[in-house]
Amino acid sequence: MGRLVAWFGSTLVLALPSWIFAETQVQGSPRVRGSSPAISQAIEQAFERSPTFRELLAAIEGTDGIVYVHHGECGRNVLACLLLTVTQAGPNRILHIRVDPRRRGHDLMVDIGHELRHAVELLNEPGIVDSNAAHNFYQRSAAIDRYYFETQEAIETELKIDKELRQWKKQR
Repeated sequence: MGRLVAWFGSTLVLALPSWIFAETQVQGSPRVRGSSPAISQAIEQAFERSPTFRELLAAIEGTDGIVYVHHGECGRNVLACLLLTVTQAGPNRILHIRVDPRRRGHDLMVDIGHELRHAVELLNEPGIVDSNAAHNFYQRSAAIDRYYFETQEAIETELKIDKELRQWKKQR
């Protein structure tokens, strides 16, 4: 997520990653934003098909958070992750979720839902305004391995969304 800053004469040029400009608005949730049409479509389909997913988006709408969902690698064979790089932008806290670019359809929707639960966990704590506070929160409240964390709430949310999506598919 590096930036390139350069001076050309008296002009400062700031080069940002292309995904910042490629965001796609998600219908029904201006606070959750996909970085590609495929991610936005997965979020919209999950919104239509899963009551639990809708509850997550509604919970985020009630906060000061904006959550960007991007394709990318999390490392250590993890297929999706919430980055603990919380930043403040005016009155908003910005969070980022990465999902493996190979994830599609049902699996992508479930992965995003799981990570949105983690986003809600952080956004429900007004004092979490930076990366240190996010790390400290999970040090206190989550099962932690040396390289990652997990909460029971996110696991349960993932299972509920998976079940709801499967039920939706059976009804079609």
